[in-house]
Amino acid sequence: MADLSFLSEAWVAEFAAAGAKLPERSGVDGTIRFVVTSTPHGKVQLLLTVVDGRLSKVVATRDGKAEATVTWKYSDAVAQFRGDLDADEAFMSGRCKVEDSYLRYLFDLRPVFGSSEWSVMLSDLAGRSEF
Repeated sequence: MADLSFLSEAWVAEFAAAGAKLPERSGVDGTIRFVVTSTPHGKVQLLLTVVDGRLSKVVATRDGKAEATVTWKYSDAVAQFRGDLDADEAFMSGRCKVEDSYLRYLFDLRPVFGSSEWSVMLSDLAGRSEF
């Protein structure tokens, strides 16, 4: 049964806790902002800090510097976080927009965001989330 509203404060806390348990990947570091527009919670902006392949910090804020900003419309974010939309396909088709250093998001942090562990984490959250 779904008990978390996607992108709510409780969902963000679960996302952060799960991301902190990802496998260590030495030297895979960066700061990315995820922006989702037109959600039931309004425009949601998450600043994700990755240190050694794990989410060391996830903050719902529009403040703070990010190396890349990834923006989705709500329906596309739902599809991606459910595992129905591949990140590369979303970028290539324009279903997500990457500003600033797209290389950081698409290539340098691929060991995290493209990993099977990331997919399993998102799948687990999707199974407990209302969209």
